Amino acid sequence: MKHAIAVLGSGNDASVLQALIKHFDDPEIDFFIHWDKKFNIPELKSRLSKIMFIPSIKVYWGTDTIVRAEKNLMEAIFNKGGYDYIHLISSSDIPLMTKSYFKQYFRNPLYVGYVKDPSAEEYRLSYYFPFHNTNVRGKKIYIGTIKKINSILHINRLKNKKVNFQKGCNWFSIHSDFLPKLLNYPNMEIFNHTFLTDETFVQTVLYKYKPQNINCDDNTMAARYIDWKRGAPYVFGNKDLSELKNVVNTKYAFARKVNDASLVNEIFK
Repeated sequence: MKHAIAVLGSGNDASVLQALIKHFDDPEIDFFIHWDKKFNIPELKSRLSKIMFIPSIKVYWGTDTIVRAEKNLMEAIFNKGGYDYIHLISSSDIPLMTKSYFKQYFRNPLYVGYVKDPSAEEYRLSYYFPFHNTNVRGKKIYIGTIKKINSILHINRLKNKKVNFQKGCNWFSIHSDFLPKLLNYPNMEIFNHTFLTDETFVQTVLYKYKPQNINCDDNTMAARYIDWKRGAPYVFGNKDLSELKNVVNTKYAFARKVNDASLVNEIFK
C-alpha cells in the first residue's frame, strides 16, 4: 500500500511538518506539499520518502483559494499515480500513529467527516462572496454584511443545480479511487466565490457516501484528533502530552493544531 500525504502549508516555520516527515519517512509514504505563496518555501528533508512541492498560489483563510490549492494537490497526486490512499493535512499536524500502525490501519474507502444536519451552513455555497485575495478571518461585520445583501437579493447559487450540500471536517483520508470523482465534479464552479468552502468541498462532491447513521463527530470520522471546545481549534502543547499519548495507535491518524515540533518525539518515546 502506498500513501500520499498532501500538505497545505503556510508560515515561516516548517519544523512541525519536518518532524512529521521524519516520523513517517518510508518508501511507501510520499509527501506532496503546497506552500502558501505568501511565504518562502521551506527546506524539508527525508531519506526514503519523496517530497514534492507543487506550484504555489496565495491562500487566504475563508476563501475559495483553499479549495483551489487542495484540488491542485489532488491533481498532482493523480497525475503521479501509484498511490492507494491520500491524506490531507496541514503543516501544523502531528502523527498519532506509529509508521507500521499507520501503514496497516487504513482499509475503508473513506475517512471523511460529515455533520448530521448541515442545512444551516448552506449559505457558504448558495451565497455569492466577492472576495478572493483577502484574509477574512475575524471580519464578522464584513461577512455579516455580505450575507445580509445576499439574503435581501434572494441569491441562491445552488438553485436548479443537482447539488446536495454537505459539511464536515476539511481534513480527510480517502482511497485513490475517489480522486477522479473529486477532480471531475461537473458542478465545480459552485465552489468559486464561497465562504469556508474547504469544509464543504469533499463532503458535497461525495455526498452519496455519507453514512445514514452518524454516531461520532466529524473529526473522528476523518481519523483526526481536533478539539474545537477549548479553541478554534485548540493548540496542543507539552501540557497535553498524556492526553495525546492515550490516543496513539487508536482511531486517530493525526492531531491538530500543534506549534511545537518536539511533541512528536515526546509522544513516541
